[in-house]
Amino acid sequence: MTLLSPDLGQKFESVKQRFAQGSRAEDLFTNKAEVRLIQNQKNEATVRGFTLVQDEPESVWGTKQGPTPTDFFVSSVGFCENVIFARNASMAGLSIDSLETTASGSWDRRGLFEIDGVSPHFRSITVETRVVTKDPVDRVVEVARQTHRRCPVHATLSRATEMIFKLVVNGQNVPL
Repeated sequence: MTLLSPDLGQKFESVKQRFAQGSRAEDLFTNKAEVRLIQNQKNEATVRGFTLVQDEPESVWGTKQGPTPTDFFVSSVGFCENVIFARNASMAGLSIDSLETTASGSWDRRGLFEIDGVSPHFRSITVETRVVTKDPVDRVVEVARQTHRRCPVHATLSRATEMIFKLVVNGQNVPL
């Protein structure tokens, strides 16, 4: 079973052509989240009509009713990588039986209080994409490379922090 609709690639080719022929003013897109503090460290965000809940773990006096901001941050890396990978795969005619991405990042929590002059930035983010397909590995590698170039979250973060990528195709590590 493939996870991509047979006509998805054609739909994205159509969108690509529309962007290529359109005016530059139409190309600029803005994402917006309206975030409201509910109580203590719990927040709700409204994004395109969806409500997201954020909270902190009980260990730092939250009520653990939602992921932390840094959880959302690393999740957005994995979400974006999967969306763009699926889009590129569909345009390339690549079949996908399974696509899973793990994103993880390390940062020093002392930076939350500027202890010892430490910054709370992520030191690096590792993204591991695991693909199961019947297609040749070299085609998967090309789609992975396109994904890293075309993913807005990756493009933004790679200018700010070290991004480490790993690709596993049919259970085998593959160099990018």
